[in-house]
Amino acid sequence: MNDTLVFPALLAVRRRRPRDIHLYFALFAGSILVFCLRSLIGGANGLAADFLAIAGCATCGWSWLLTRALFRRDAPDALPWPWGLVLIMIALTAVLRWSPAGPVQQMGGKVMELIGSTALLLALVEPLLGLRGAAQGERRFRLIFAAAYATIMGIGVIWISGAPQGSWAAQWGDQVKIACAFVGLLGAGLAVWYRGRHALADGARPRRVATDDDRALGERVLRLMTEDRLFTEPSLKVADLARHLGEAEYRVTQCVTGALGFGNFNQMVNQFRIEQAQQMLSDPRCDHLPVLTIALDCGFGSIGPFNRVFKARYEVTPTVFRNTRAGKLV
Repeated sequence: MNDTLVFPALLAVRRRRPRDIHLYFALFAGSILVFCLRSLIGGANGLAADFLAIAGCATCGWSWLLTRALFRRDAPDALPWPWGLVLIMIALTAVLRWSPAGPVQQMGGKVMELIGSTALLLALVEPLLGLRGAAQGERRFRLIFAAAYATIMGIGVIWISGAPQGSWAAQWGDQVKIACAFVGLLGAGLAVWYRGRHALADGARPRRVATDDDRALGERVLRLMTEDRLFTEPSLKVADLARHLGEAEYRVTQCVTGALGFGNFNQMVNQFRIEQAQQMLSDPRCDHLPVLTIALDCGFGSIGPFNRVFKARYEVTPTVFRNTRAGKLV
């Protein structure tokens, strides 16, 4: 079978995987439904009640991850620690549910309250971080989202939780919380729908207009990269490139981000490295070379950064890329 036809087709299938924003929405929606079900059954005990408590404990954490995905371009797959924080909440809830009453359980409950409150606050702050420089439509979306989120939290968390005993808010607290949860779920769905039709801009500042000198310098930079293969030096810095060119560092940086159109110096270097790696992984004559060797030959210092940059570009790992080209995957 023709590899030139099979490989792009398989890559296209992999590119249609669900976006992280949809995964976070599904997790948030599931935790909302579990929270509502738990509220309806009240203070029941048993394994089912324990499961509902554990499954619904991370609602505030999932809301934060969803908000990050809505308002940050680098949120998906970029940082593992937010996921870790949510998983800690789930594990801590499981420990508290099955541990005897005492000081340890009380302290754990306080820690859970602190983590949950922090996640709620972070979810409120996320849309406000990108207000500066945002387009009018994006700015309006962020402000509406933040206002709606603050209103729901103000009613469902602050007002109901702080209501005095015997008051209307205390008596109908569970019903109000369930109503707020469903309003929040509806709002989150609308936000995901809106983001799907209005992609998040990169927020980068307008680039400096390139001059003729910048373009001439850009040609020299490209020659060093393509002909002298300067990108294969693992510790290559702007200062090193400037020294080869006999130019000031700021001039090289202006050229890279202006005339050449890259976001920064590292982005440019990694693009040359990844393109070279892709060529080697696609070449049957290089099949005897381990992936690590190819990574080092292309200028990466270790396999970890190489895998991350390659997957960000081609949406598959280098090993999967090579095996797919070689017809080893079904």
